Amino acid sequence: MWARSPAHNDPLWQALKRASHTLRPLAQLLLILIVGWAPGAGAAEQSYGILGRPGSLVPVLEIRRDGEVAQVLVALAGGSGKRSMRGLPRDDAPNDPESAMGAWRSMAQRVGAVVLVDTPEDHPELTLADRRGKDHEQDVGAVLAHLRKRFPKARLVLFGASNGAYSAAILANSLAPLVDALVLVNGNADAWRRASIVKQPVLGVHHKRDACLPFKASYAIAMQKPFPMIVVDDVRQPPFNPYAAEPDCGPTSAHALYGMRERTYAAIGDWLVDGTVRDKLN
Repeated sequence: MWARSPAHNDPLWQALKRASHTLRPLAQLLLILIVGWAPGAGAAEQSYGILGRPGSLVPVLEIRRDGEVAQVLVALAGGSGKRSMRGLPRDDAPNDPESAMGAWRSMAQRVGAVVLVDTPEDHPELTLADRRGKDHEQDVGAVLAHLRKRFPKARLVLFGASNGAYSAAILANSLAPLVDALVLVNGNADAWRRASIVKQPVLGVHHKRDACLPFKASYAIAMQKPFPMIVVDDVRQPPFNPYAAEPDCGPTSAHALYGMRERTYAAIGDWLVDGTVRDKLN
């Protein structure tokens, strides 16, 4: 069942937001746990807020399996970074493993837990410049620090797709003590460049027919770097067309791993659990 969802008009959420300006760290942690607690042994998903910068609440959705959690995958969204999951009823989120929520649920069962990070209420959209900024670093750092305390024995894996991969590659360096491994999916060329200096284990993933952030540009860079790369292909997707007026970056595109999400996430899970790398998926 869901814990309290961080809706804009939720009185407790608003009170916590106001309190974040003055509360000491211990009191902040207690409030986070109160807002995020989901009662009952069957509770596997909960949404709650983590206090980042003063006055900044970062909404997250935590999905975890029963039993001990060995790894926590902390996922940063692409595009504007906004997941729009505030107030989303869980029953409306599909279980199909090809859907985004279904894939995350399968991943949580495989590795232990998945935490989806939303944008803070005072900064609902992220530009690429924002993703390089100190506010973003502080917000994500607060999430990672909270998860380190919540799962002290677990490995924290920073996951980023598209623009989220750009964030993750930057933050894996600046927040290195809080990041144990890094997974980048369909990132831009600069994300792969920045990943080259990451000291933690890195896994790269890119769809060969990605028209949004072309595979050719990133693959040449990634292949020069000391980390494994999974190349995804699917003949059901159109081949990359460099002359297309508007590249397809939508939910049914290769960029979104449409039709290959379940297999790709399973391969990522294999790498996380036992180090297995599938060089190609088609």
